[in-house]
Amino acid sequence: MAGFQKGQELVLRVDRMSYGGRGVARADGYVVFVPYTAPGDLVRARLVRAKRTFGEAEVVEVLQPSADRVVPPCPYFGRCGGCTWQHLRYEAQLAAKEQIVRESLERLGGLRGIPVRPILPAPRPLGYRNKMEFAFHPEATLGLHVPGHFDRVVEIDECLLPSPLASAVLREVKAFVRERRLTCYDHRTRQGLLRHLVYREGVRTGQVLVAVVTAPGPFPDGPELARQLVQRHPEIRSVLWAQSGSLSDAVRVDRLEVLWGEPTIEEELGGLRFRIGLETFFQTNTEQADCMLQLVLEMADLRGGERVVDLYCGVGTFALALARQAGFVWGVEVVASAVQAAWDNAARAGIGNVEFVQGEVRHVLPDLVARAGTPDLVVLDPPRSGAGGKVMRKVGRAGPRRVLYISCNPTTLAPDLKELVPFGYRVLAVQPVDLFPQTYHVEALVLLERA
Repeated sequence: MAGFQKGQELVLRVDRMSYGGRGVARADGYVVFVPYTAPGDLVRARLVRAKRTFGEAEVVEVLQPSADRVVPPCPYFGRCGGCTWQHLRYEAQLAAKEQIVRESLERLGGLRGIPVRPILPAPRPLGYRNKMEFAFHPEATLGLHVPGHFDRVVEIDECLLPSPLASAVLREVKAFVRERRLTCYDHRTRQGLLRHLVYREGVRTGQVLVAVVTAPGPFPDGPELARQLVQRHPEIRSVLWAQSGSLSDAVRVDRLEVLWGEPTIEEELGGLRFRIGLETFFQTNTEQADCMLQLVLEMADLRGGERVVDLYCGVGTFALALARQAGFVWGVEVVASAVQAAWDNAARAGIGNVEFVQGEVRHVLPDLVARAGTPDLVVLDPPRSGAGGKVMRKVGRAGPRRVLYISCNPTTLAPDLKELVPFGYRVLAVQPVDLFPQTYHVEALVLLERA
């Protein structure tokens, strides 16, 4: 739309929140996305990007604050990338997430009139994360990334998303690094030793795993760091040293060594016990993960003889719980270590009516159906990028009576569900769940039935 240019200042009234965390406003019909705003805010904002159909702006001044705006409890909010919505009342966060799910289904999936249930809030809006990944940097020592900058880190002493123990470990590791004058990795020069500090906690078991990720090479101070951490915090069951030569800033492990204790910790969900290692995928909000597990069982509504296929099954979280109520469950997962962990978890739980298959879902599912027959229920819990059209069409061709889709991204959920409509499926229920308070992320469980 003509007439708007980069650098131009606009007075905007924010009307809603978007997936991605930004407020949405309009200037003469021109859509403008403004981060760190709240629905109802009247702001003066400067356009930092002006495209033909929309613009992106930064807040210059809040002229009239919304009733949903609050003072963020974290002093680092707005500078680090850990949170995006601490400036919103929690009730407003929930309302925005529920709206995002509904709008995504309608706008991206063409699914109108879908029964969306009220979102289930988290019992703890703060202190809920059981996993944190902190980053080292030569200029900031240890902290969290600046939003949108993989090579910049905000140094912090405390994070309000995990338990206080995580912050205590963070401070002690930072002090140790400075005392020993250890080098921190710089992504621009690819020099330095320390890359990441990973903290994982079994909320139900009280067990803690701490891992230091370094660039390839010796880490002679590792054993002493482990000794000091364990001495001060007996909850720590595992201290690991991982080496990574990856150019990516994500935690990638080329070599792993146990500095102290065990290679894994354990967590409990739904009466089942799961082993968790450094790279194991496990929901980062234990209380809400347990809530989701109960929802899966409720929505599956198994009677005892059903054949169930669990796609993207990970370490068997849903598959094992479903197996206690089904005839037989097949789990499909591409990550070999997760498949092995699923088998181990099943053996320790004494669950025998399961089988875990390693491979790409789109390749394994047709062969599995040919071998085991048409499933009564297919469960999908794909990554944030979604399952994709090819997988969804293969699910449709498999012909299960019901499909239960567990989504962590409503913008990929909606087009995935749309792929099932030509196969005669209709949505029975949509249940949003808040796993990640203070962020825009939202989970949704969707139950479909074939006519």
